[in-house]
Amino acid sequence: MKARVKQLAREVVQRATRGRIVWRGPADARRVALTFDDGPHAMTERYLACLASLGAPATFFVMGYYVERRPDVVAEYLRGGHQVAGHGYYHKRFTRLSPGALRDQLARTEAALGPVPHGRWVRPPHGSLGPVDGATMLASGYTVAMWSFDSRDHDGAAADVLAARCAPARCRPGDVLLFHEGQATTLAALPRVVDALRDGGFELVTMADLTAR
Repeated sequence: MKARVKQLAREVVQRATRGRIVWRGPADARRVALTFDDGPHAMTERYLACLASLGAPATFFVMGYYVERRPDVVAEYLRGGHQVAGHGYYHKRFTRLSPGALRDQLARTEAALGPVPHGRWVRPPHGSLGPVDGATMLASGYTVAMWSFDSRDHDGAAADVLAARCAPARCRPGDVLLFHEGQATTLAALPRVVDALRDGGFELVTMADLTAR
């Protein structure tokens, strides 16, 4: 019951913000989006190579601090046909920042990314979203990207366990799946996750494409 109440609350907020706070895509098409937080990482090239071998697009939410230290990495993401967006500058919870500090984080991350396709998207670190920071992001012209399916890939589960968690029977059309960069088990599970989702009739798209009409 509590989960259903939370879902209803999310739907109300999403309608009120006209889709600019996005937890999932439309349920009328069997499409899902793979998303990866916390990059770029030393394993980024391995993630990109894996996704390229699978022909699978994804959305990467990256930190400005890390991007500044790897200025060429954004082009690597984009060459793979992926969507790239911000995930904060230092991965601080947006709910703990003043509006001014949050605007600074957003601006510094956007400057590090440079111009990217798909518009201005941001995912709050830790998924922490409150009324003040939410209003600040929306007023600054961002689409706030959340998720509807948490793989929990940060908990140390083995690759086969992670792949089973993301089985097609557990997913719904329009789901946004949350993963993280820098996880060896996530990288190992990706081929099985992607192949199983496709065998289950799902098309994999970026988050921007998932929500496009």
